[in-house]
Amino acid sequence: MKDVIGFFAYASTPAEIGQTIESAVATSSRTNTKMVVSTWRALDIVGHFISDEVLTSIDAADVLIADISELNFNVTYEIGYALGKSKRVLLVKNKSLQSQGMKISDVGIFDTLGFQEYQNSPELSTFLNNASTWKSIDVSAALNLKAPVYLLDTPYKTDWSTRIISRIKKAGFIFRNFDPNESPRLSAYDAINQVAQSYGVVVSLLSSGATGAAIHNMRAAFIAGLADGMGKALCILQSGDEPVPVDYRDFVQVTYHPNDINRAIEVFASDVTQAFQQLEASGTKPERSFIKKLNLGATSAENEMRDLERYYLETDQFLKSLRGEAHLVVGRKGAGKSAIFLQIRDAERDKNRNKNIVLDLKPDGYKLIKFKERILQFLAEGTYQHTITAFWEYVLLLEICYKILEKDKQRHIHDHRLYDGYRELAELYRGEDYDSEGDFSERMSMLMEKIYSEYQSKYGSAESVNLSSFEVTELLYKHDVKQLKQKLGRYLENKQVLWLLFDNIDNGWPTSGLKHEDLLMVRALIDATRKIERQFSSDNIKVRSVVFLRNDVYELLVKETSDRGKEASVVLDWTDSDLLRELVRLRIVSNGLEDDLDFKAAWLRLFVSHYKGEETSQFLIERSLMRPRFLLNLINHCKSFAINLNHEIIESSDIEKGVAAYSADLLRDIGYELRDVSDETDGLLYAFVASSANLSEPQVLDTLLRSGLDQQRAMRAIDLLLWYGFLGIRINSDDPKFIYDFSYNKALMDGVKKNSTQAVSLVINQAFWPALMIEQ
Repeated sequence: MKDVIGFFAYASTPAEIGQTIESAVATSSRTNTKMVVSTWRALDIVGHFISDEVLTSIDAADVLIADISELNFNVTYEIGYALGKSKRVLLVKNKSLQSQGMKISDVGIFDTLGFQEYQNSPELSTFLNNASTWKSIDVSAALNLKAPVYLLDTPYKTDWSTRIISRIKKAGFIFRNFDPNESPRLSAYDAINQVAQSYGVVVSLLSSGATGAAIHNMRAAFIAGLADGMGKALCILQSGDEPVPVDYRDFVQVTYHPNDINRAIEVFASDVTQAFQQLEASGTKPERSFIKKLNLGATSAENEMRDLERYYLETDQFLKSLRGEAHLVVGRKGAGKSAIFLQIRDAERDKNRNKNIVLDLKPDGYKLIKFKERILQFLAEGTYQHTITAFWEYVLLLEICYKILEKDKQRHIHDHRLYDGYRELAELYRGEDYDSEGDFSERMSMLMEKIYSEYQSKYGSAESVNLSSFEVTELLYKHDVKQLKQKLGRYLENKQVLWLLFDNIDNGWPTSGLKHEDLLMVRALIDATRKIERQFSSDNIKVRSVVFLRNDVYELLVKETSDRGKEASVVLDWTDSDLLRELVRLRIVSNGLEDDLDFKAAWLRLFVSHYKGEETSQFLIERSLMRPRFLLNLINHCKSFAINLNHEIIESSDIEKGVAAYSADLLRDIGYELRDVSDETDGLLYAFVASSANLSEPQVLDTLLRSGLDQQRAMRAIDLLLWYGFLGIRINSDDPKFIYDFSYNKALMDGVKKNSTQAVSLVINQAFWPALMIEQ
């Protein structure tokens, strides 16, 4: 009797892969004395769904071998399922065939798990003979009581995906999510860790016609398989009749109407509640090393909102915002804007729950784009500015009212000072057939639809329409706004502080670059928040507003604004390596170490001291573009490889693999940021594949010209590449300097470059070298 049972999963097409695998399995069965391997073709599947038989075979196996030459929903689900069951998993890929579908690097799961490449059946048979020695990946994690649900978010925030999020919130669950707009790739380690700490998992499947569906659905298959294998409450939602394979149809809730989502989440919520009753956090498998129980927090602040307070680094920018000294918080992606948003929200909300009103508003950028395209593009510019300011003011008034009605729903019954005012507000707010269900994005979406219908009925598709103040009011307002302001003003006299926090207005904005109308929309929001401050501020109540903006949006906004110094702002630009070290130290020591442990001692609990002769923390910081999120991403990539290989600390080989995986993510991230600013830069970074790391300015210009840009656009592109830290400057043989070395002052950088009497060259940031195949 052979000691180890193996099961081989592979896609039915292309046929030559199946033939090679079956031949290798037959050879291995004759020669391998330790393991017997079977495939799905050997199963007795008459009258049964293949999926049922395959999952049963995985349950009985010790090792799953899976071919990922052509990525496939079924096989990906089975890989996740086997990992969730703590099975040993060996991934293989046929390198003799060109993949006809999506790339492994685009999905991001399998390259972080690792795989063996083969080109024929004898080579594959050799791998199978060694599969019994393959180690399993530890998938244990402490259960997350504060945010028990994990959601795979969609690439675009459609009404369907917004409804899913809204219903999870309505069910009373705080959730963590993977947002492809925040992270370009999903690592296997992150997926395993997130699912393992969840009580329930929600996965959505996109129809094949949706943009990004192939990659999203492959990630969905993996996460769903993990959740199934780990025995988590699982809800798989599909929009329409396809694309899930028929043998997995029983696992999926097919939705045609928003009410279908409501019912599915209702059942899911019940399953999660039962899981709370059945599972105890103390029942998790004990970890074997510090690195395996280490939690550095999520790289997205939204996913760590309940833990962030434990290790949050209170910067000067945060304290100024908290004191109301800043109306704008400006920063690049990953600089920590959302962290400040969440910390202010939680600190002020918890300070005086009865007296403080905190609005934390995060619209979906795509809805604003749709609103702009459907209505605002038809208005003359003067009317546009007036209309959008009035729209934002109206939205803010409604949301203040909504928050009051939600917050004081029970309290007003027992407080005579609030009772009459509350009833008046409730009657006014819910009048005029206004739908107040759903979350903020849904409420705003429904309001936009009503405004659009009203506009279309009155003005059709006429362009450059000039509207009077009365016409704007008639178009936008579904309530008596004068009454609403008066009643809100009287009610707020019973409160102390009203906070208006507005984030995400620039999230998911057009990939064709920012336009003048987009900036007017931001300007109008800022004006509306200031107007609300003036209307309601008094001796009794303080009104404070903070709008969070991307750095590039702010820069363009300043250029287009005549009174540039009007708004107080703080800029989240990191220039100090020691400050980043302190951020990491706080996260490490929050895992049960002494609070006063210095950075070096904490770091060496996690990393080897040096890599290629360099101190490891400085090596990683130099590749982070001085952004906290990027640094945490890089650390987590290295940590993922160390855990998968059962290392006690992160070793040099883990750093090498982690840097390579991170570099691929970074290339996409910065590529997306460039594209959001200008469509001229879409895909531009790939023009530097296999180039030299050190280039003269004429060489860079020539590279950009060969990519299809003309002279003028190429010169603009160089400025952007310098601004985003992809390129730096080197004077003679000195170390290269990037934008963060000049305190993000592009004029200073240009001055040094222009006025230097010594030779100046341009340097590609070494963080991009692995992804661009630049020799190191």
